[in-house]
Amino acid sequence: MNPEGYHFSHPHHPFYQIRDYQYVPYWSTCGLCNQLLTRGDKFYDCSWCSYLMHKECGELPEHMNNHTLHDQHPLTLRKIHNNNISSSCCFYCDKPFGDEYAYSCQECDFYMHIKCASTPLPTLTSHDGDIVRFSCHQHPMAIVHQHDDKGNNCFACQLPWSTPSYSCTTLTCKNFIHKSCAELPQTINHPFHSHQPLKLQITKLQTCDVCCKKDCKLSFICCESGCNFKLCTKCTNLHTTVKCRSHDHLLALVENACCDHNIQCDACLRSYKGLQGPSNRANSEVQRTQSLLFRCMECTYNLHFICGPLPFMIKDDYHIHKLTLVDSLNEEEFDEYYCDSCEEERNPQFRVYTCTDCKYPTHVHCMMTEIMKAIKGETNTNNDVELVALGESRWDWTIYEKTEHHQHQTLQDIINTLTLEEKQKLIQPFDFTYSKIIYNYYRNLNSQFDELGSLENFNKFKDFLQDGYDKFCREVYCYTSEEGLKVEDEKYLRQEVVEVVEGKYMVPNTLAPILITFIRKYGDLDGQSRLTSGMRSVISTLLCIVIDKMCRTKLEDITIDHLKQWDFYLHGIQEISGFNVDPIRTILYDKFLRAYLGYKVIRWEEEVPKKLDPEIATLKAKLERCEKMREELPTILSNKSSFKLECLRETAKWKNKTPGDAMF
Repeated sequence: MNPEGYHFSHPHHPFYQIRDYQYVPYWSTCGLCNQLLTRGDKFYDCSWCSYLMHKECGELPEHMNNHTLHDQHPLTLRKIHNNNISSSCCFYCDKPFGDEYAYSCQECDFYMHIKCASTPLPTLTSHDGDIVRFSCHQHPMAIVHQHDDKGNNCFACQLPWSTPSYSCTTLTCKNFIHKSCAELPQTINHPFHSHQPLKLQITKLQTCDVCCKKDCKLSFICCESGCNFKLCTKCTNLHTTVKCRSHDHLLALVENACCDHNIQCDACLRSYKGLQGPSNRANSEVQRTQSLLFRCMECTYNLHFICGPLPFMIKDDYHIHKLTLVDSLNEEEFDEYYCDSCEEERNPQFRVYTCTDCKYPTHVHCMMTEIMKAIKGETNTNNDVELVALGESRWDWTIYEKTEHHQHQTLQDIINTLTLEEKQKLIQPFDFTYSKIIYNYYRNLNSQFDELGSLENFNKFKDFLQDGYDKFCREVYCYTSEEGLKVEDEKYLRQEVVEVVEGKYMVPNTLAPILITFIRKYGDLDGQSRLTSGMRSVISTLLCIVIDKMCRTKLEDITIDHLKQWDFYLHGIQEISGFNVDPIRTILYDKFLRAYLGYKVIRWEEEVPKKLDPEIATLKAKLERCEKMREELPTILSNKSSFKLECLRETAKWKNKTPGDAMF
């Protein structure tokens, strides 16, 4: 409103302010926000026509610079309908617009309701004892320490009522703000994010990049240009980071995670949903820890808590010896497995703490108190607790820790030095022509066994049991990939390489223990010294990646695609380098392929009865109905009702005659 009483939305007539007006014309609406005016509202009234405006709407600025939700360009208060953008939704609340004014950016597709654009951070403006005022609420608010079930959510974080909270002092208003939200700092530095500081903002519904909570309105946002990192207010209390040997970044310990159960763990290569098998013991063990995750804040790397870096050794108050973490514990003489701590069943395929001196296994979740103390450093003042993630215990890390980084050179740097001939060799490590013909033949032949559980293929099961292994062997052996051999995972490309076996091989630092362990067990790989150092490094890296994937995949999760891809890489590595990978390929065919086919048989034996039993029940019910009708048939035929007799007489009378005989 300018000094002359004119408003940019109604430039032809001046306004005057009504402060104590007790009557509002029926269904009168504000010319800016299009909301109804109610009795007691303060509003501007045009001196010449019926144009009305809320006092707070009329005093809004026409232009708004550096808004917290859009600080790239200034925002202008414009009429939505007149600008033909009524189909757009508000950036803050995602609700559509009506015939109203809204703040919009003339350079971007960005629009906000007046009230949404005017929502400030919960800044304390005055304090008088227990009564306070916030810039984001028009009424005084008082601290409440006892339980009072408010109907609304906190207008800052949008979470339900909890005490202590600041609650509106008026009887008709149910707005409140948590004391913790009201006292948040405007900026923070947090160990989960490298760009500092993080700035407190009220935004549209966002997803926290730490816990994955999806409905955050009050968040700490990264101030760095081009970075979209968001941290919800609840996660500001999380500060625990750990070092994982098999990953090159620090991992954040996320408590009360809201992650989708389908998020895949980079250690077990399964999701929480995939871990939950049909048995109750599997479901129970997973559910006890699924609200915790280890997450990398710099890349897409996640570990289930049960698979993540946990203390290798721990002390249980109820056992005399220290307990050691093992990836699985399967005593072959037992059919049932129990935890000696809680005496409940356990899954032998899950990680467990056990005593090496006596048989005393215990769930990971039963040791949760001691685990959390060790991870958070409460019992580890010298930081000497060894943390081990799933699968790491099989590799020799002692030698790896003595290796030095190779002049900060990454694997991508090495790949960039390869010649065109070497890169082409990686794409086609051997002649694909004949292999493709043989592969297509056996793929078509084996496709009849893809759905062994179907009733239509029931008769083929006998053929599958007789010579299925040989047919699948040939399919796996002749498989080729048009993409050739390549490092697909970005995390290995960016890692610095380390020298292994006196500089003979250079591989990413987290893969070095795999190569060292393999060479110690099977001997040196090298068969052709003519390879350049760059090609040798890439080939040995590819080998380590294949070994790592094979070791992380449970036998029951192996698919025919896994086997084909792994063998193609091993075959290609052997053709290019002459590396002796026969021990691995032998294990792949003699053990992995047979195990895959064995699980295929088990699934067939489980699925076919499930499909046959309902079919049998349906046919039995139909047979019973037919037998009952057959039993009732003589009774029905012996019925001598007058209607039946009359019909039979007419039938006999008109036998061998036509309807014309009756009509004419």
